[in-house]
Amino acid sequence: MPLRFPAKHPSAYQHLTPVIAHRGASGVAPENTAAAIELAAKQGAHWAEVDVTISIDGIAVIFHDNDVNRCTDGRGLVIQQTLAQLKTLDAGSWFSPFYANQRILTLTDLLALANQLELNLNLEIKPTIGREVETVWAMAKALQQVPFEHTLLFSSFNMLALIAAKQHLPEITRALNVEAIPRDWQQRLEDTGSTGLHFAADFFDPVAVADIHAAGTPMAVYTVNDHETAQKLWRAGVQAVFTDYPERLLLLPLPTDHH
Repeated sequence: MPLRFPAKHPSAYQHLTPVIAHRGASGVAPENTAAAIELAAKQGAHWAEVDVTISIDGIAVIFHDNDVNRCTDGRGLVIQQTLAQLKTLDAGSWFSPFYANQRILTLTDLLALANQLELNLNLEIKPTIGREVETVWAMAKALQQVPFEHTLLFSSFNMLALIAAKQHLPEITRALNVEAIPRDWQQRLEDTGSTGLHFAADFFDPVAVADIHAAGTPMAVYTVNDHETAQKLWRAGVQAVFTDYPERLLLLPLPTDHH
């Protein structure tokens, strides 16, 4: 049976704004940390995108890579460490000494912080391959522990993760992440019960984008850090862009109709 939780979430794309903070304000603070999330909100972002995976003891944590080597002072795979072990790691000094002792967030930490900041969230599901269902269950447990007061959007490159989310958390809007737009994008969205398609800016295809826009399918594009690319994408019908520098793009004239 699907796991239910009390929060009711409207379709995320009805509320998605043109600028999404990619892993927080990750151009100027260590990605996926409280510092980056808080700074994104301070800079005026209404949405932040973060990555969710699990520890060996099945706790949903906010982290992008499979291992902790790049973004902490530790070593090894996330999935092979307990939450207690992960919480000892410094997740900020790699970026700057100013951010020393930032800690890896749990999803419950993040939900409480985003509630406080009145920030909507795109949770990208990044499971260890083979742990898709466990990752979604860990996310569901966190959402039961800390009911979220704003809008949620799930996304993933992993179709099995999206199918698990469809089964266990059907109330939450889903998006399929890809790099290049696949020819069978409609079938993939149908297979995963996804509403939106998120693709890489490097693979912008004006013909495909026009077709997707004409079909009424919402699109978001990553990672966009310059004005010219953002404006081009918005003009083409892309609803939102993910950026490491939300303050930079929020200085631009934004599309007035982003629904």
